[in-house]
Amino acid sequence: MGNTNPPAKRRTRASLSVKILSVLSVATLALSACGSGAQTTGNAAGPVSTEPVQGGTFVYAEVTPINNWQTQAARFYEKSNVLNSVLDRLTYFDTESGKLVGWIASEFSASKDQTEFTFTIRDGVTFSDGTPLDAKAVKENLDALGLGIKDAQVAPNVDFASYKSSKVVGKNQVKVALKAPDANFLRATSSVTAGLVSPATLKLDNAGQSAIAKIVGSGPFVFESEKTDEEVTFAKRADYKWASETAPNQGAAYLDKLVVKYLPEVAHRAGAVQTGQVDLVRGLQPVDEQALKGSGDQVLPAQGVDLTTNMAAVRIGSGKLADAKVRQALQAGIDRQSIKDTVLSDSYVIADSVLNHAAPGFIDLSADLAYNPEKSKALLDEAGWVVGADGVREKDGKKLELTITSSNNSVVIKPAFELIEQQWREIGVKLINRAADNTFLATAMIDPNIEFFGTRQFAYGGLGPVFGPANNTQTLNADTELNALFAKERAATSESEHKELVAEEQRQLVTEKALSLVLWDEVQVYGGNSDAHVEFTSGTAPIFQGAWKTGK
Repeated sequence: MGNTNPPAKRRTRASLSVKILSVLSVATLALSACGSGAQTTGNAAGPVSTEPVQGGTFVYAEVTPINNWQTQAARFYEKSNVLNSVLDRLTYFDTESGKLVGWIASEFSASKDQTEFTFTIRDGVTFSDGTPLDAKAVKENLDALGLGIKDAQVAPNVDFASYKSSKVVGKNQVKVALKAPDANFLRATSSVTAGLVSPATLKLDNAGQSAIAKIVGSGPFVFESEKTDEEVTFAKRADYKWASETAPNQGAAYLDKLVVKYLPEVAHRAGAVQTGQVDLVRGLQPVDEQALKGSGDQVLPAQGVDLTTNMAAVRIGSGKLADAKVRQALQAGIDRQSIKDTVLSDSYVIADSVLNHAAPGFIDLSADLAYNPEKSKALLDEAGWVVGADGVREKDGKKLELTITSSNNSVVIKPAFELIEQQWREIGVKLINRAADNTFLATAMIDPNIEFFGTRQFAYGGLGPVFGPANNTQTLNADTELNALFAKERAATSESEHKELVAEEQRQLVTEKALSLVLWDEVQVYGGNSDAHVEFTSGTAPIFQGAWKTGK
């Protein structure tokens, strides 16, 4: 199957929800978790629909400064949210249709065995330095993504692990060959970490490829200026005319300029919107949501369809969680509804799997995730952990004391684990809460003796790249049975087979092996002023190419 590029349809701004539909063709088996998962999400948001306004400067606040812009390192929101407006990709996951559609590739197809993929490149596309974005440039980018760039010390993209080679064929076409089948490969080409850069950028050393001033893309905005650790300014590219197939705006950005500022202090974010210092800010804390709504401004929850749910990923290095029964006990010992009611807001949805509800392939495991402290106690008893005099369980002279690490970028992660700490004490488990302690995280994230990593991860290449490698930061372990399952899933040659295998991956990770203690669906909560009109990608990135301000 190929994917052609029909005339774009103008979508109404009055519809503030996005429908995720199942993907049914072999060519689009390359979704990160293919199958049916129809659910309404809040990826498109904004004030009452009006005609786009041309011009103006849009000020966006990110949570931390960015010092490394290298494309394949853009697996963090701070980078991907900005590079989304600088770099185009071969394909795009359209949240409204639930399908992978064309972008720089006007057509794409997969062989039945998922080992060969052909992309037809749109004519007339150029990088901002004037270089053609043709099949030759795409091949050079794919080689960099799949093989890395040794001289620049750029490692291969984890989602392209099966990549072997590519060659230019036909009229402006690229044929890709993989070392092994990968039904997720096409989906991976929609990731910001697969953003296309000019051949000149690929020739730079690591420092050059990490500097935003030197990165040349084909996107709707181009670098203009930078104040280190303060802000970066981008200018509209006036001749841009190759947006993704289903983008409402098929031409140049409405905005003249985009200014990205940094606002690390979470308590200041809502106020910055209310006072007009910024038009949009990421990382709004729940306590500020009602205040922002009350002032006539906007709370914009962008659903992370492309990511896993938020979770406590389990490490077994200390030995305390080596028994699956203990992990299952901890899963049943989490009262997720209480977390929602106490810590979160209406912007958040309780997790029912390791995939978000709107992700293709999602299965509902809520029955297995019901809060059941009595079940937890029974499982811990079976595993030989006995309640000690202080109420903490013991076995072989060890206390069931467990440690959680996470970054402080999530505004709800620390209070969530404070509540889990209380819940687990009821079943005889002591949690040492080091969530949101970035100093501790620096070493703990790669320490197999730290039992939990609070995280969520992009899953463009499926769940295999997230949990499979021995050094994956979630579990720091390569589970032989899981990796065999991941390999079968990648090699699936029909939609139904792929769907069944993705379902089994979720069951293994969440219920059978319980290596992912799932909490809530990934969502990034933005605050926007009343004049801001903006939509979001399936990866929660603002789409500034289609954004505008009612009052310039």
